[in-house]
Amino acid sequence: MNKTEQYYQKVASHFDEDARLFEKRYEENAVLQKIRRDFRIHTEKFGFSNALEIGCGPGIDLVHFCKSYPEKNIYGIDVSEKMVSIAKNNLEEEELNNGVVKQGSVEDIPALFPGVKFDLIFVYFGGLNTVVDLKAAIKTLREVVSDNATFVFTSVNRYYVMDVFIKMLKFKFSEMFARFQNRWKGYSPGRDLPSNVYSYKTIKRAAEPEFKIIHKRGYSILYPPWYASGYLRKLPFLEKPLWKLDEVLQKSPFWNNGEYSLYILKAQPKASEQ
Repeated sequence: MNKTEQYYQKVASHFDEDARLFEKRYEENAVLQKIRRDFRIHTEKFGFSNALEIGCGPGIDLVHFCKSYPEKNIYGIDVSEKMVSIAKNNLEEEELNNGVVKQGSVEDIPALFPGVKFDLIFVYFGGLNTVVDLKAAIKTLREVVSDNATFVFTSVNRYYVMDVFIKMLKFKFSEMFARFQNRWKGYSPGRDLPSNVYSYKTIKRAAEPEFKIIHKRGYSILYPPWYASGYLRKLPFLEKPLWKLDEVLQKSPFWNNGEYSLYILKAQPKASEQ
């Protein structure tokens, strides 16, 4: 087993442990549901015939897209064997024949789906934060998409400013700037996730010249991240104002200082086509 395979084995093991409770967490988390709905709104603006979800987990979005677009082909991949197993069962239970899910990493896509050209790829909640090499991963994606394909990419941010203040208030001084130094290890204390956190500049450099960013939007700048949804249960009157404030901040330099950012990219012509 080479280093890349060892790396993805660690990522897969991490999410194998999460698989059993993943759907329950989503069903009980209003913040997670709201942000996911907004991700979908941005994704569904674009027409497609073959869509691919990277990091599909237990198939929450695969099921949604298969139901919403029964005439389209929806594909999914995940490095976690248990996540893939749950996703397959969910598609079977819903009798959705237009969905296909396989286990693997981005590097495996050409072999997993030979001959398929995707005109839509989407990644929700940081599925590419766990790749070995972001630029290489994006280059692989360009090879499997059609001309003018759309790529909806959400990423866990490096510069999440509110996280610094929250950790300071909790006297977690050693963790305050962990993300800034790329020491972020996921959301599960005691179970480190092999991963990287990205800034806008990092993503832009990695995407070019394969894809061009045409739209960007930040999430949970002031609005709580999904893992802090308890704050809104205690103070529900803050839900709408904080979401609106985040929308206002999209036009400011702080748009990229939340928990997540969403980027919409368009495939660029290949060198041979220019």
